[in-house]
Amino acid sequence: MRARFFLIIGVLVLAMGACNLAHLPANVTGTPVIITDTPIPPEVVGNIPLPTPPDLQDASHPSLTNISFLDANNGWGIASNDSGYLLRTVDGGTTWLNATPPDLTGIGHSTTLSVLNVNTVWVLIPNVDYFTGKLYHTVDGGLTWTSVAVPFGGASIQFLDASTGRALADRGAGAGSDVVEMYQTSDSGTTWLSVFNNDPTRPDSSDSLPLSGIKNGMTFLVANTGWVTGTRPVDGEVYLFVTHDGGVSWAQQSIPLPTGYETYQYMPQAPVFFGSDGFLPLMIYLSSTTDFIFYTTHDGGATWTGNPMNANRLITPGHYAFADALHGWCWDGGINLYFTTDGAQTWGGMLTSLDLSERLSQIEFVPGTAGQFIGWALTSVDDAGHSQLYQTTDNGGSWVTLIP
Repeated sequence: MRARFFLIIGVLVLAMGACNLAHLPANVTGTPVIITDTPIPPEVVGNIPLPTPPDLQDASHPSLTNISFLDANNGWGIASNDSGYLLRTVDGGTTWLNATPPDLTGIGHSTTLSVLNVNTVWVLIPNVDYFTGKLYHTVDGGLTWTSVAVPFGGASIQFLDASTGRALADRGAGAGSDVVEMYQTSDSGTTWLSVFNNDPTRPDSSDSLPLSGIKNGMTFLVANTGWVTGTRPVDGEVYLFVTHDGGVSWAQQSIPLPTGYETYQYMPQAPVFFGSDGFLPLMIYLSSTTDFIFYTTHDGGATWTGNPMNANRLITPGHYAFADALHGWCWDGGINLYFTTDGAQTWGGMLTSLDLSERLSQIEFVPGTAGQFIGWALTSVDDAGHSQLYQTTDNGGSWVTLIP
C-alpha cells in the first residue's frame, strides 16, 4: 500500500516538474497588498469575441498539450511541435489559429496557460532555471502581446479578473517536502509581490503552509480566499489548506471522514467553483483499491461535505471536468464514462464510442444548446510527437475526431 502511494507521489512530482535545486532566486519584498473579499463581477466586454484577423494563420496538425474552452466555439491551446505555439480556436477546435507572440520559442509541456475570457489570456514560460520566467499577456485575443520578466517559472497561476492574480511558485521538492512561494499582483501581472514562502533557510519564511507534503494545486475563489492542496503519507489526513488574507497565512481545513476511514491515505486536488458552489476532488487509497469522490460545498468553501461510504458517490479515478454546478464528467479514457447531473451527489455511467485507455490527458465540457453539453478529449503527445483531439456534442456518448 505505502509503496504504491510513494510511486503515485513520484509521478505527481514529475508531472509538476519539480526541481531539486538548492539555490533560490532573489526574493521580491514589500508590504503585502491585501484586496478585500469582493466577488469578481463578470467582464461582459471581455467575453465578446473580437473579429478574427487575417494575419492569424491556421496552424495545421498542432500537437496540443493543453486546452481551455470557454464556450462551444472559443478556446485556447498550447502546442509543443516545432518551437511550440499558442493557439486559439473560434470554431470549437475544428481549426486552430496561430496566436504565438513574435519570436517566442520554448513553448511546451512546462508552459502555463491562464484564460480569463475570449480575449484576455496570460501565458507563463519558464526560463531554463525553472525559478524565473516570462509572462505574456494579451487583451485582444492574441493579436498583440505584452511581456514581463517574473520571479517564478514553474508555478500555478490564476487571475480572478483583468487585474487581480495569484501565483504559487515551485521552489524545489524532495524527500516528501515541497518549497513554495506565493505571489500577488493587482496590475494584470506587470508587478508581483511575494507574500509567503516556507523555505526554512530564509528569515522571512512561515510554516503555516508546511514544508512537508507535495503540493498539487491552487484555487482562489475571491482575492483573499484560496486553497492549496497536496499530499503526504499520513493516515487520515486530507492535505487541504485555506487562506483568508490573500496567501499571507494559511490554516489546515478539516473535512469529515467516516468512522474507520482514519486509517486510509488521501490526495485532494484543487477545488473547482461555480459561485458559492464547489467541488473538492478526493482520491482515497484503500487497502486494495483506489476510489475517487467529490466533496461539495454550497457556502464558498467554508464547509465541505461528502460520504465515502455511499457507493453512489464513488467512481474510478480519472480526468474530470464540470460544466456547471450540477453537471460533471470523470473518465479514465476507457469505454466507461462517469457523469453526474446532481452536483456529484450520485454518478451514472455510459458506454462511449471512443477508447483512449492509457492515452487520455485532459477533458473539457461546456454548456451547449437544448440541454446538451459539448466536450473535448485530448490525448497525450505520443512518441511520434503527435496528440489527438476529439469532440462530443451529446454529453459524451459519441465522439468525432478533430485532430487525428
